[in-house]
Amino acid sequence: DLTLKHGWRTGAIIPELRSELRIMNTEQYIQTMTWLQTLTGLLEQMQVHRDAESQLVLQEWKKERKEMREMTKGSFNTQFGSLFRTDQNPTYFLRRLSRFADIYMASLSCLLSYDVSHTFYPRRTPLQHELPAWSDRPPAARLPLLQEAQAK
Repeated sequence: DLTLKHGWRTGAIIPELRSELRIMNTEQYIQTMTWLQTLTGLLEQMQVHRDAESQLVLQEWKKERKEMREMTKGSFNTQFGSLFRTDQNPTYFLRRLSRFADIYMASLSCLLSYDVSHTFYPRRTPLQHELPAWSDRPPAARLPLLQEAQAK
C-alpha cells in the first residue's frame, strides 16, 4: 500500500462542489441551517414534556423542521438534493469518495494558496458514543450526559 509504505495521499477533483459551496455560503442557507440545528435541539429537550400544550408545540416544530429539511434539499437539486449529504447523513457518493480520496476540491487551483510542503491533517469525527469538547451540542446540553457518565 503506497499510503503506508511511502506516505502517499490521494485527492479528487469534484467540479460540482463549486455550485454546492455557492449555495451553502448564501445568507439564507446559513440562517436556515442555524435555525434547523437550533430547532432540532429544542425538539430534543422539549420531548420530555407530556402535557397537551407542549405536545402541540412539538407538533408545530416537527412540521416546521420537516418543511425546512425539504427546502434545503431542494436548494441543491430538486430530484435528489445535495451530491454530498442527505439530511444529516453523507450520501453514498461521499462515503465512496472519502474512502478513496484523502482530500477533495472543486478544482486543482484550490491548492494554489498552499505551500508545496503544506500537510493536510485528517480531522477526527466524533462517534455517537463519544462526548468530545468540540461537539456541536451546546455546553448546557452536554452537561446532563457528562454528569450521568461521571456518576457511573
